[in-house]
Amino acid sequence: MPPRPLRPFIPRGEPDTDAPLSGGAWAAHGGVALLPLGAVWTATRVGGDTRLGATAAEAAAGTVLASLPGRLLFLHPSYPQGRWLELEVGAFGAAMVVTPPVAALGTWGMGEVAFGASQQRGRAYLGALGGATAGMLLGIAAHEGLRHLAGSSERLDLLRRYVALSLIGSGATVGYQWIRTPTPRR
Repeated sequence: MPPRPLRPFIPRGEPDTDAPLSGGAWAAHGGVALLPLGAVWTATRVGGDTRLGATAAEAAAGTVLASLPGRLLFLHPSYPQGRWLELEVGAFGAAMVVTPPVAALGTWGMGEVAFGASQQRGRAYLGALGGATAGMLLGIAAHEGLRHLAGSSERLDLLRRYVALSLIGSGATVGYQWIRTPTPRR
């Protein structure tokens, strides 16, 4: 059998950042951007605290703190080959472990310090942690789904990241509000 000729390695071209998006892609991005707002509204319905401003502040605190390690969730290698891919996988794994506790700490801290303490602070934090973990998984799925839908266009990347991080913070708020039992007022 004659040896097969080897082709030279030619990396993929850079993505077309000006690629036009379909109307369905725009609608999907806009619809998914409303998910964090719906989650904040849901948080006012599942817990004892019905103040929309308080739950929005808790979600914002969770989102801001989640954005610190959460940026590593969205690393995509330019050329996914060799040892460079290990760095992106390691960063993603570290962000998967660190982001939910940090987001839960932001939501829990804002809820406990600014808006009244819980009777069982440990349970309230665990609720926020569970909600942040579920929000992170949903946020990563939404980000990658929208990225797949938009094709090679990077035009709406900031919106996709905002939606994913907001889902982490609002998920922490839903979990916190659902589990916590407010301290009775005197």
